Amino acid sequence: MLATLSIIACTERPITGTPIPSTSNHPGFDTSIYPGDAAMAAWRKPSSPYEWVGYYLQAPCHRDPSWMGKRATLTSMGWGLAVLFVGQQTFDGLADVLVPWTFDRIVPITADSLPRARSAVVTPPTLGELQSGTVTCSRTLLTTEQGTIDAIDAVSKTAAEGFAGGTVIYLDIEHMDSIPASMNAYYRAWVQQVLADGRFRPGIYVHKANAAAIYEGVNRAYADMGRTGSAVFWLTTSTGFSIDRNPQDVGFPWASIWQGMYDVTQTWNGASINIDVDIAAMRSPSTP
Repeated sequence: MLATLSIIACTERPITGTPIPSTSNHPGFDTSIYPGDAAMAAWRKPSSPYEWVGYYLQAPCHRDPSWMGKRATLTSMGWGLAVLFVGQQTFDGLADVLVPWTFDRIVPITADSLPRARSAVVTPPTLGELQSGTVTCSRTLLTTEQGTIDAIDAVSKTAAEGFAGGTVIYLDIEHMDSIPASMNAYYRAWVQQVLADGRFRPGIYVHKANAAAIYEGVNRAYADMGRTGSAVFWLTTSTGFSIDRNPQDVGFPWASIWQGMYDVTQTWNGASINIDVDIAAMRSPSTP
C-alpha cells in the first residue's frame, strides 16, 4: 500500500503529491547512506514509484562504505542501479555551505537551482585521517595525476562489487560557481583512464549550470583518445523538475538522468528514507 509523502525541504515549485510518471521515464532516488535491506525491500515498486537507486562507492570524498557489498542484494530485489563515485571537488573536504556533521540528511537546505553540495554526499575526514594528516579529499588534489589515480580506484571498486563489463560509473562533480583549469584536468584524466582501462564506461553527474562546459570538455577527452561519442550525463537542477517529465526536458538532449528534488523524506510501505529524487531514460542507469 502506498504511504503518504512528507516533504522536509521545499523545491522551487510547490509539490502537491507524487505524479504518476509517464511510460517513457524511470523514476529513481539516491541517498548517501544505505537505508538498510528492510527499507529497500519495502520500497520496491509498486510499493513506491521508484525503479532504481544510486549506488555510492566508497570514494575520496565519500568515505562511507555502507553501500559496498549490496549490489547482489539490491539486484535480487529488482532494483536498477546507478554507480556513483564522489571524486575531488573544488572545496576542501566539506561543502561551501555548512554541512551538518551528523550527516543524517534531515537538516533541510534551501530551495535551490544552484546547490553548493548535497547534504551528506561529501563526508568528513575520519578520525584516523585527522590524526595522521592524510588528505584524500581536497581542491589541492585536482590534478591530472589524481584524476588517473581516482579512476583506477573507481574501476577497481566497481569490479570488486561484481558489476558487469560496460557498467557506467558516474563521477560526481558538485556545483561550481566557476570551473577552474584544475577541475578540467582532473575530470578529463578520470574519463580517459576509465576509457583506457576498457572494462566500464564513464558517466558524469553535474549541475546544469556547469553541464555545457563539462560536456564539451568530456568530448575533447574522448577525441584526444581517438574515441567517438561521449560519457553518460546525469544533470541536476530543481528548476522545472517533476517526476513525470523526461531527462531531456532539463534542457539538454544528451541528458540521460535528471535529479531535481533534494533532501526530501518520503514514506512508502511503512519505511521512511531521506532522498534526492531523479528521473532516468533507462530503468537501470548503470546497466550496459
